[in-house]
Amino acid sequence: RTCNKTFSDQSKICPPGENICYTKTWCDAWCSQRGKRVELGCAATCPKVKAGVEIKCCSTDDCDKFQFGKPR
Repeated sequence: RTCNKTFSDQSKICPPGENICYTKTWCDAWCSQRGKRVELGCAATCPKVKAGVEIKCCSTDDCDKFQFGKPR
């Protein structure tokens, strides 16, 4: 499986056993100025999230695309 990774402009091959791609988003203290924080990666299972965190999981190559906004 290949998934997009945080801080990379190219998808990466996931480690063996990690066949799920995920996109996790949440707000921090800078959310109103910078937008939501984003984490992209691979996992063996869809990660569990806490309140205020959104996660999307998928199981095809490079399915964890995220449209980053333009800097202000």
